[in-house]
Amino acid sequence: MDRLALSFRQVRAVVPAVVWLAACPVTLAVGDLISQGDAYDRQFRTAEALEVYLRAEGERPDDAVLLRKISKQYVEMVIDAPAKPEKARLARKGYDYALRAKALAPDDAETRLTVAVAAGRLAFYKGPRERIELSRVIREESAAAMKIDPGYALAWHVQGRWHYEIASLNPLLKVVAETVYGKMPPATLASAVEHLERAAELDPGNALFHAELGRALLASGRRAEARRELEKSLTLPRRVRDDAAAQERAKQALGTF
Repeated sequence: MDRLALSFRQVRAVVPAVVWLAACPVTLAVGDLISQGDAYDRQFRTAEALEVYLRAEGERPDDAVLLRKISKQYVEMVIDAPAKPEKARLARKGYDYALRAKALAPDDAETRLTVAVAAGRLAFYKGPRERIELSRVIREESAAAMKIDPGYALAWHVQGRWHYEIASLNPLLKVVAETVYGKMPPATLASAVEHLERAAELDPGNALFHAELGRALLASGRRAEARRELEKSLTLPRRVRDDAAAQERAKQALGTF
């Protein structure tokens, strides 16, 4: 009897350890997948990053940080997609994942800005009315991110881009914008420059920020300052996928001098 009691005590001691060991490989595997995805992301290996993030999602479907990482990959894959239908599909997937992340973490600045960035990419593949509706999302979500984290450089940049794009709308899109917004929210090149300057101050090593600030300054007639910012952009390393296109826009703008 004593021997039987001892065996039960041993089982009770061992079972928790067995359960812990069974659970650990799953947790560690997911963590390893996310780390691997982050490494791929830093190397601009977007499709590979997406693949491992999606595998991790199978274990953590309600992880807002993971969902926004997946959104980022879909949005960046649009750049290299061969045809417009595929670009539109990828952009839609990125936006949907961003909205899922927001539903889980509405008070997180990076998550809110992920929605704004994904909306901006999706807008390229929509008609005039949907494009304006998505522009409202960009404005609201980037403003929310700035409110949550006033030092978030990318939020200032996206808000500045919104001001620049709305202030530069052609007459037809302005009519469409009025039907969406009612009275158009104030958007001026001066506001664009103010927000883009703040972004560049917060993150002075960002090639994208200096390129877009330079374009806004050029549109505002501030040519000497514009040249300085555009040239600055071309001296900086590419840290994200969009930097290459931004530096190309900077080169084109410099070609007008």
